[in-house]
Amino acid sequence: MKVYVAVGIGGIIGSILRYLISVLFWTEQLASFPWATYIANITGACLLTFILFQPFFVQKLSPAVFVGVTTGLIGSYTTFSTLILEVTILFNHDMSLALLYTFATILGGLLASYSGYIVAQLMSKSEV
Repeated sequence: MKVYVAVGIGGIIGSILRYLISVLFWTEQLASFPWATYIANITGACLLTFILFQPFFVQKLSPAVFVGVTTGLIGSYTTFSTLILEVTILFNHDMSLALLYTFATILGGLLASYSGYIVAQLMSKSEV
């Protein structure tokens, strides 16, 4: 039961953070570059990988809190469904921008995830 509560609390926090990103990077035009979703997904990819590969989090957090942070908080902060919706909207207005957004999200996510991994590895080596 603790895991469900932790995921729920993490989900609430992640959803609020995601909404704040949307407010900060809001744009009137549906066909403009969707910065809010891009920023949330890229930072979420980096943070998730960092947490998963940083021994401090794995060792110090209880399993329920760990799942609450990774699945609940980061899972609700990032958003695949909004990404797909925005790609569809962009595709109807500007196919090249839709392809750029898709490519930038995939490449940016991979680079952010790898960066999180590298930072976690460097930090764990310095703790030894």
